[in-house]
Amino acid sequence: MKKGFKIVYVILFFVLLCVPMLLMPFFKNDASLEKRALAKFPAYLTEGRLNLNFSDEFESWVSDSLPLRAQLLTASNTLKGELLHTASSNVIDGKDGWLFYNTESADFLDTNALTDRQIRSMAVTLSLIEEDVNARGGRFTFVPAPNKSSVYGEMMPACFRAAPENNLTRLTAELKAAGVSFTDLRQVLLEQKASGAAPDVPLYHRRDSHWNYRGALVGYNAILDSLGREHETWADAPYTVEKTWRGDLDKLLLPAGGVPDEQVVWQIDHARFRFTQPMGVRDHEAQLENFMSDKEDRDDLFTVKNLDRKDGSAVYVVRDSFGRALLPFIIDCWESSTFKRTDCPDVATLKQGTDLIYEIAERNLSRVISTAPFLYAPVRENRSVEGLADGGAVDGKYERTGYGIRLYGALPEELPCGDCRVWLRLEQAGRVLTVEAFPIYEAKLLEGEGSNGYSAILSKDLDLTGTWTVTAIAENIQFNCGTFTAE
Repeated sequence: MKKGFKIVYVILFFVLLCVPMLLMPFFKNDASLEKRALAKFPAYLTEGRLNLNFSDEFESWVSDSLPLRAQLLTASNTLKGELLHTASSNVIDGKDGWLFYNTESADFLDTNALTDRQIRSMAVTLSLIEEDVNARGGRFTFVPAPNKSSVYGEMMPACFRAAPENNLTRLTAELKAAGVSFTDLRQVLLEQKASGAAPDVPLYHRRDSHWNYRGALVGYNAILDSLGREHETWADAPYTVEKTWRGDLDKLLLPAGGVPDEQVVWQIDHARFRFTQPMGVRDHEAQLENFMSDKEDRDDLFTVKNLDRKDGSAVYVVRDSFGRALLPFIIDCWESSTFKRTDCPDVATLKQGTDLIYEIAERNLSRVISTAPFLYAPVRENRSVEGLADGGAVDGKYERTGYGIRLYGALPEELPCGDCRVWLRLEQAGRVLTVEAFPIYEAKLLEGEGSNGYSAILSKDLDLTGTWTVTAIAENIQFNCGTFTAE
């Protein structure tokens, strides 16, 4: 009898193990709930060779394809959050039902501090962008959107202690010192919060990592003020509060069905508009609503024309997910508005007179100097190398792009932190040309982990042909960067 029971037990055990695999063809998990692409079934061969990572990739595929995954995650996270009060699914369970992204903790605690050189390099990079935009007759503002915990830090768990400063506060001070135009959203939002206006409606969602439409309206006014552009403030606009918003953090925590969050719904008559890109949009209001949601459905690049304006004004908005809530307000203020979801602004193709808003979330600030913007290196007065210290040779590189020739390379990590500006002196048969490069280490191109480098795109209008020698000048030290050949 006991032997028979054991046999049945073992059979039942293996049957239960097989059930998820047997159900896979009948269930399809929703990738949008977790805001990432789910793993695909791995290939047995890669580049004609046996896939040595097959077992790890297969395990990821099984995990992502598990039937009722969303329901199981919801049950697991509910148990952890409600009963054990522990963090789960990259979500921090704060006070009174407030949720925070786990990645925010690094900024909150200042455990991801950038070096002084990196902070100053950001300021230099942004100053070069502003210089170019202003030269084209446009206006520029950099908009670091503060993390939720930077505005509502008191709602973080009691075990978290806010650092006295972090990357955002250090960058803010550096931008002020360098005279770079930026919108100090953190200060503006904290002041609005302290003002006591609408105390029952916070500026950020409780169960989402972003601001709500009230916070976005405050941000919109601050951005337009920073640009010095006249605009309707909607200071007394009526609104209702509807508990209809499904927060991104709530979806991560409870993907099978969570807790609706409050959303401010403004009673505002916005300008008439139509999409010029993508083309063929039939219901423009529905398309805008789709772009303002968190579906992230083909929202990488789109352009909107304001039908109530005929002044030729244009704005180029570099944005991330924080920019979604700003869309209708920005559309109201320019005849043409282009929205690009990227960390790397394309400044080189901006038309004359176009304004540039560069918005990026606080938690992603380091991306400002992860890749140099598409912007032609400005020509400077020729810099002499006489009297400069000799830093020896560095491994300078170049590549041809659709924009022109990109020169890039690494500089010594131990280089002193001065003004963090880098000039490239190009020489050929007595001809000398000096341009200023971005003080950026091109990690993807160099395939390294440095933090000190240079990157510059040379415009085709410079009429460079033949072979040129390159000397980088940084912190009063010259470095031999080799040669490049232009056709």
